Amino acid sequence: MTHAAIAKARTYSDRKLRGLQDLVRGAVPADAVVVACGSFARREACASSDLDYFVIRLGGDGDGQGPGDTEPAWVEPLAAALKEVVPIEPARGGPFTAVERLSDMVRNMGGQDDTNQRLTRRMLFLLEGEPLSEREGFGFARRALLDRYIAPRVGDGMLPLFLLNDLIRYYRTIAVDYEYKTGEADKPWGLRNLKLVFSRKLLYASGLFALGAARDGDAAAKVERLEALLGLTPLDRMAEICGAAAVGPILDSYDHFLDRLARPGVRRRLERLTRRERDDPVFRDLKDAGYGFTRELAALFETTFDHDHPIRRAIVF
Repeated sequence: MTHAAIAKARTYSDRKLRGLQDLVRGAVPADAVVVACGSFARREACASSDLDYFVIRLGGDGDGQGPGDTEPAWVEPLAAALKEVVPIEPARGGPFTAVERLSDMVRNMGGQDDTNQRLTRRMLFLLEGEPLSEREGFGFARRALLDRYIAPRVGDGMLPLFLLNDLIRYYRTIAVDYEYKTGEADKPWGLRNLKLVFSRKLLYASGLFALGAARDGDAAAKVERLEALLGLTPLDRMAEICGAAAVGPILDSYDHFLDRLARPGVRRRLERLTRRERDDPVFRDLKDAGYGFTRELAALFETTFDHDHPIRRAIVF
């Protein structure tokens, strides 16, 4: 089966990312990294997609209270320029367009200053981040996080449990926040629900599979393996770990999802949908496909990791 929607989204995303990277090149100092996340980074974007991004400051030391003390002077003009390439901005008040210190990202993992927004930036940076500025700084920041997560004592046959537990925490936080944000029956709900069923679930699964695939070798080998896997999009990551043929059913379901979301009329309809309208036929079609998508991911997990693999126990207990 051809996956036309996936291919179209990848082509569109790549073209826009090249434009964004050309714009950022030379506009950002060497001690900062501009990181794209979301649908553009995953190569799943369409004309209705917003641009999720944030800035990591590589130098300096933070006080643990939040993003940088003062916003660098170049950030606001850069944001205006990026809007010329992707005019739809991320939601206000969320984790994006922020300035984050690498020192805080590495130090505040699970402590009282590890806010939901910081956890989101850290996980998305690892799981789907794409550099808009120079790759050297991006690679340095990713290696610093992985080295913090995977201590030298994590030896051959052991899972990187610190990172696995943070990944699970992030995914469950998404689910809890979803209920908070859509708790009232008359709030827009449909598109957010379907993203949780498809794109958020795929991102989580691709992280689980990557950590399971990094079981072998010492800590340095695990970091190297994860650097390679996390440098792929979630769909490509799954194919690399499981094989192209094995991920076929997942690609079929995901292609259906991307095809529908790329249709402006369908997307607008889903963006306005509330819980009271859950029987809407467009929503029901995608929701039913989502149930199948979940079953396919679970079946792939069963066939990829045998019953003795430690990840089976780790995600339950």
